[in-house]
Amino acid sequence: MARESDTQTAQRPGMGALGLALAGITLAGIGYLLKDAIGIAYRSIGAIIWVIALLIAFMFGLLYYSQFILSLRGSEGWSGGLSLLWRHYGREAERYMNQLTQPKPKRRRRVKIDEPIIDPDALPASFREVGAGMVRSHQALSLGRGDAFQRAAGPGFVLLYHKENIKRVIDLRPHVRRHPVKTTTRDGIPVETAVSVTFRVRHNAAIDDALPYPFDRDAIFQVSYANTIDKERRTLPWTEQLAPRAAALLVLELNRFTLDDLYQVDDIHALPMDEIKRNIQRQLERPANTQGLEVLNVGIDHLLLPPDVVTQRIKTWQSRWEREIQVRQAAGDAEAERRIKKARARVQVEIIESIMQSIATMRRTDKIELADIVMLRMIEALEEAMSDTSVRAIIPEQIVANWVLDASNQMRAWIAPPQDDKDA
Repeated sequence: MARESDTQTAQRPGMGALGLALAGITLAGIGYLLKDAIGIAYRSIGAIIWVIALLIAFMFGLLYYSQFILSLRGSEGWSGGLSLLWRHYGREAERYMNQLTQPKPKRRRRVKIDEPIIDPDALPASFREVGAGMVRSHQALSLGRGDAFQRAAGPGFVLLYHKENIKRVIDLRPHVRRHPVKTTTRDGIPVETAVSVTFRVRHNAAIDDALPYPFDRDAIFQVSYANTIDKERRTLPWTEQLAPRAAALLVLELNRFTLDDLYQVDDIHALPMDEIKRNIQRQLERPANTQGLEVLNVGIDHLLLPPDVVTQRIKTWQSRWEREIQVRQAAGDAEAERRIKKARARVQVEIIESIMQSIATMRRTDKIELADIVMLRMIEALEEAMSDTSVRAIIPEQIVANWVLDASNQMRAWIAPPQDDKDA
């Protein structure tokens, strides 16, 4: 987003220690020229007294205000505030002299400039001004002197020591990097996918449980020297090194399997892709540990296949599942028929057992024979038929009576036991 603005110059710095020096020279001159009551000039003694008084007042002022600079209790906050005040006066004097020696820039007309992008992870300007400041809870500083690593600092208030510089600002939060992969399976099928790696700076919760991101101090040293150069001679920071390595490992893993093997489910319902993820994470952990990192998770996207391969696999799956449906349907029909026959036989047995129990009960209680029971039931059926007007209209009553008599004689003959058996 553009806006119109004049060319802005930096805020004019104060004189700092130069102001103290000028004040000292002025007071020394005044003390040199002052005279006592009888008119004798103090000269050098007066100048020294006034300069010493100025320095004492200045030091007491620094000591007083140093206790309000930092929100730290005890000697640490007092000494740190005093150091910051002293640095401020020294660096203000240096900036003031630099500004005096530089030529004044020409006044430019109003032009359109882009608003600066504010980096949420940038360090406060106080590190540049006085060499100290507050570091966010998810950050750690790699500090050094010259090209050598000195120490790890942060989070919280950090005060740079003499000649220390900030080599790197390290983000302690988990990072996720994703890398595309193109390769072929063992049977020559081209596939496309992507691998993602979740990692962070090695933690050590035993150091300080109160920190939201308790990092290992030794890991900061390892991360500081973890930069490498890729094949195009570009510098790869530590955040961009694990994903390409995981992609190379994924290519090797996919080359070990055929396409059918990648979709084959084992006895515990696990896919080979789960095993591939575990293998990649296990192989990444050792080099990541040497760089001061720990791998939290490895993920693999779905495999993208050529359209003709997808069509062929759909047809293969369709025919296989159709055969499976037919087999299961035939087995289900056979099982249903078997169960129906079994249920029918069970019902018939239960009916026969019920009839036999009823007959036995009637014999014991009413002394009625089976022939009499059947005869009575037939007579009831014939009487119901005779009561029907349509039947009487077609068949004469005498014929029906003869049928009843003949039927009863035949039923008695069928049910009655043989004569030989009775004689015996």
